[in-house]
Amino acid sequence: MDVAEVLRAWDKWLCGKCMVMHALSRGCKHDNEVVSFAMISGGVEDFIVGIGKPCQVVVDTNPPHPRRLGSDVKLLERVFSLPIQTVKSIPPSYRLLFAQILTGALRKVVASPGSVNNWVQLLLLPRCTLRVVRPSSRQERRSGNRKSLQCSNILHALTVWKDGSGFDDLVASLLDSVGETGAPRGECRKEEEKERDPNIKQCLRKVRDGHFTAAVKVLCSSGVAPLGDSTLKALIDKHPVVSPPSLPSNPLAQPTLVVDGDCVLKCIRSFPKGTSCGRDGMRAQHLLDAIGGEGSVTSSGLLTSITEVVNLWLGGSCPMVLAEFVASAPLTPLLKPDKGIRPIAVGGIWRRLVSKVAMKKVGKEMAQYLGDYQFGVGMPNGAEAVLHSANRFLNSFHADGSLALLTVDFSNAFNTVDRTAFLQEVHQCCPSIYQWVQFLYAQPARLYVGNECIGATTGVQQGDPLGPLLFALALHPLILRVQNRCKLPFHAWYLDDGTIIGNASEVAKALDIINEEGPSLGLYLNIKKTEVYWPTCDDQKVQDGLFPRGIGRPEKGVKLLGGAVSRDPSFIGELAGRRASGEVDLMKLLPCLRDPQCELLLLRSCMGVAKLLFGLRTCQPHLTEDAVSRFDDGLRKAIEDIVVGGDPFFGDLQWRLASLPMRLGGLGLLSARDVGAYAFVASRAQSWELQDHILRNGGVVGLDPDYQQALERLNVSLPDLDIGGFSNKDTAPSKLQKTLANALFSKIAQSLGEAFDLSPRQKVVFECLKGPHAQEFLTVIPIEGLGQCMSAVEYRTILNYRLMIPMYPEDETCPICRKACMDKYGEHAVHCKELPGFKYRHDWVRDVLGDILRRAVISAKKEAPVNFLTDPMEGRSTLRPADLLVFGWVGGKHACVDLTGVSPLVGLRENGFVAGLAARKAESKKVDKHAKACAENQHVFIPFAFDTFGSLAPEAINFLTRVQRVIHSNCSTPRGQGFVFGRLGFAIQKGLAA
Repeated sequence: MDVAEVLRAWDKWLCGKCMVMHALSRGCKHDNEVVSFAMISGGVEDFIVGIGKPCQVVVDTNPPHPRRLGSDVKLLERVFSLPIQTVKSIPPSYRLLFAQILTGALRKVVASPGSVNNWVQLLLLPRCTLRVVRPSSRQERRSGNRKSLQCSNILHALTVWKDGSGFDDLVASLLDSVGETGAPRGECRKEEEKERDPNIKQCLRKVRDGHFTAAVKVLCSSGVAPLGDSTLKALIDKHPVVSPPSLPSNPLAQPTLVVDGDCVLKCIRSFPKGTSCGRDGMRAQHLLDAIGGEGSVTSSGLLTSITEVVNLWLGGSCPMVLAEFVASAPLTPLLKPDKGIRPIAVGGIWRRLVSKVAMKKVGKEMAQYLGDYQFGVGMPNGAEAVLHSANRFLNSFHADGSLALLTVDFSNAFNTVDRTAFLQEVHQCCPSIYQWVQFLYAQPARLYVGNECIGATTGVQQGDPLGPLLFALALHPLILRVQNRCKLPFHAWYLDDGTIIGNASEVAKALDIINEEGPSLGLYLNIKKTEVYWPTCDDQKVQDGLFPRGIGRPEKGVKLLGGAVSRDPSFIGELAGRRASGEVDLMKLLPCLRDPQCELLLLRSCMGVAKLLFGLRTCQPHLTEDAVSRFDDGLRKAIEDIVVGGDPFFGDLQWRLASLPMRLGGLGLLSARDVGAYAFVASRAQSWELQDHILRNGGVVGLDPDYQQALERLNVSLPDLDIGGFSNKDTAPSKLQKTLANALFSKIAQSLGEAFDLSPRQKVVFECLKGPHAQEFLTVIPIEGLGQCMSAVEYRTILNYRLMIPMYPEDETCPICRKACMDKYGEHAVHCKELPGFKYRHDWVRDVLGDILRRAVISAKKEAPVNFLTDPMEGRSTLRPADLLVFGWVGGKHACVDLTGVSPLVGLRENGFVAGLAARKAESKKVDKHAKACAENQHVFIPFAFDTFGSLAPEAINFLTRVQRVIHSNCSTPRGQGFVFGRLGFAIQKGLAA
C-alpha cells in the first residue's frame, strides 16, 4: 500500500509544500495562500497535493454556522483546532452547577454510547463553559474586575448549557471569539510584553499551582522553538508516517476490564497538582472540584457516571471515529541546549484517566510477566537495582578478560516502536485492556502544533500511563530471543536501556540479534551511543568484526541509567562531579525569580539534594566526596541568597540549622554530605531482593567491598546504631532510609549545643523551632487569594528571626516608642506596645481561621456579640464579642473560640525553659477568664493559643485536627485536608512579619 492509498484509507490529504497531513475538510495555510484538498481525477493521486499535480483552492474564511455543519466530527475538528484555554480551577460558587451539568453529559453518553453527538458534547463541555476570558480594556484587566468577568462568563455559559438547547449557541460564541489569526479577540499583550523573561513568569505560575517539578523544568529550559517550517519539519521527522497497524484476528481470551468507583476516584486523586489539560480543555482539577468541596453534594452520582463512561471506553463502546480526538494532544516544541527539538505532548485527562485505571488493574500482573529481565515497569527501585547489580557483577569478575559489558541504546525508541507489535502483545498478554489500547493506537492521533496538526502513527504517546508497559511488551519478545539464543549471566533492561554482560562472543551475538531483529519492532540501534566495556581485555574482544564499527569503547567505565558502572575512582568521581556542577548551575538561576518564598519551595522540593539523591544512592560514598563538597558549597550559597539576600551574618550556625529537617527546626534543605552518609547503604539494602533476582545466573553472592566500606563509614557517623542487621536482607529494616535519616539528624540536633557555643536565647529559639507544627508554614504554596504570599522583605525577616540572624544595630533607641533600646534580633519590634503588631497579628490569624472554617463548610461567625464574655477577676462589666462563634460545635452547643498570641521569649530565663509552655499558660489563663461564663450560658469555651514561632497549645491543635477531619469528610479530594495547619502557621508568621 503506497502513501496515497494510506491517506485515502485514513481520510487524510498530504500537503506537498510542508509535508503535513490534514483532514479532508481542512486547508493548509502558507503565507498569503491556503491550500486545500479537492477531488479532481477521482484517483488516489488527489490525496497528495502539491507534488505532481498541485491543486490550490482558496478556503472560504467565513465558515458556516455550526448549526449547519453536516457532521459532529467536523464540528469537533474545528473547535479542537482553536487555541482556547480553560480556567485552572472552577470558582467555588459554580462547582455544584458544573458537577450537575457534567453528570448530565456523562449520563447521555451512558444512555446512548453509539451517539457521536453525545460524545462530542462531552468532549466540548470544558471548552464551552470554562474557557478563559481575555479582558478587552484596561478596566477589565484590574484584578478584581478580571475575576468578576471570568466568573460571570462561566455562570452565563453554564446557565446556557443547562437550558438544554444552548450547546449550539455556546459553540457559535466560541468560534466567534477567535479571530482569523487564531488568537482570542480583544486579548491585550502590551503589559505582558513589558514583563520579565517568559520562562520566569511561567516558573512562578507553576510554583503557585504547586507544580514544582514543572517549574524547575521551565526555569532551566531553553524556551519554545519558534513555530515555522523548520520546526514543523523537525517534528514531522520525529513522527514518521507509516501504514496502519495490523490487528489480531482471533477473539479475545478475556472479557474487557470493568472497574469500580473507588478505583476511578483513586486515579483521579493521583494526578499531580497543576496537571495540564489536553486539547479538550478538561483538567484533573476540574474533576476534583466537581467531586469534592462545593460539588460534593452530587459527588456520588457524578463518580458513578464517570465510572460508567470509563468502562465504556475500556469496553470499546466509544465510536471509533472519535479515537483520533480522544488520543489527541497539544505538542510543544521545546529547544534543546544544542538547538535541537524536544517535542512535549500533553494528552487529554479522559484518556490519561482511563489509562491510569487500566494500568492500576493490570500493572502488577504485567510486572510479574516482564519481571525476569524488564525492571522499568512496576518495579520500585528498579533502576537502582540494575545499577547496583552491574557494579556487584563487575567487582566479582573484573579480572576475567573474556567478559564484556554492553549498554544498548535505541534511537527515539518510544516514538518509533511498532504499534502492531505491542497491539499483538496486549491482545495476547493482557486482553482485558486490548479494546482501549486498540482505540488509542489503531489509527493516527492528532498532535496540535499551533494552528497546525500532524498525525502520530508510530510509537506510544508521551505521558500515557500505559506507555511504558506498551513499550516493554513490544520489546519483550526480542529480549527473550536474545536470552534463549545467548548464554548471558547478566541480562537486565530498564525500559529501553539494556545492560548485557557475558563472554564477549555471546555479547556480540546478542548485539547482532538486536540489530537485525529490532527494526521489525520499530527499534533501531544508536551505535554511537551503544557501548561495550570491561576493565580487563583478552585478544578475542579486539578482533575485527566482533562488534560493529562506531560502537563506543570507553576504557574507564560506562554511564548507566544516570550512574556509573566502573572500578575507576576518577571516572566515578568525575561523573558525580559533573552532575553536582550541573545542579549548582541550576541553583544559580533561583535569584532570577526575585521571590524568596518561591525560591525556598523549589530549592527544598526538587532543586536541592533531591536532584542529587539518585547519585548519592548509587555511587560509593568515598568516591563522591569532591562532588558532595561542590554541591554543598552551591547549596549554602543558594540558601544564603534566599535568607539574607547578600547581607552579612549567615554563618556556620545558620547553615547547620537550615540543613536540618523541618521537624527538627530546620528549613528542610538537607546537605549532600549528611544524606550521603546513609543513602548508598539504604539503596543497597532496599533493593537487595531485586538485585539477587537480577544476579540469579551470575554467581554473585555475599557482600561486596563497596557495601562493606559504606557500612563502616556509616558506623563512624552513627556509632550508637546497631548496623549488624544491615548485612542480611532478612534482618534489614523495611524503611531503611527513613530509619537512618531519623537517627542521623536526631544525633546532629542533640549535639548542636556541643558543636556551637549557643547563647541562652539561641538554645530557647532552637527548642521553639522544634515545636509541633512550628515549621509547617514553610510548605505553604504561595496563593495570593488565600493570603499565602509574603513580600521578599517580609519572608526574609521571618527567616532571619528564626535563624537568629542579627537585623538591627544594638543599643539604639526604638524610633516608635522611644522608651527602650532595640536588640539586634528584633525582639523589641515584636513586643513594642506602640506598634499595632499585636492587634494586627491577632485579627489576621482570626480572619484566616474564619476563612478556613468557611471553606470547611463549618458554620461560624466572626466577632459575634454573645453578651457574656468578660473577666470577673478584673471587676469590669464591659462585655466583649467572641473572636469566632462556631455554631453547634460541641454536643449541639455553640463554641466561643478566643484567640491569643504570645511570645515564648518574654521574661526569658537561662534555666527551666520548656518549649510550648508560654502558649499553654496563655491557654490556661483564657480558660480561667471565660470558661465559667460560657458554661453558665450554655456555650462551650475553646481557647486558641499560639506563640510567635507557630507552636500551638493543645486545645488549638485539637480544634484544628477536628476541622481537618471535617474537611476530609466533606471533600472527596484528600489534598484539602493538609492545608489547615500550614495555612494557619503561615498566617501567624505573616502577622509577625508585618
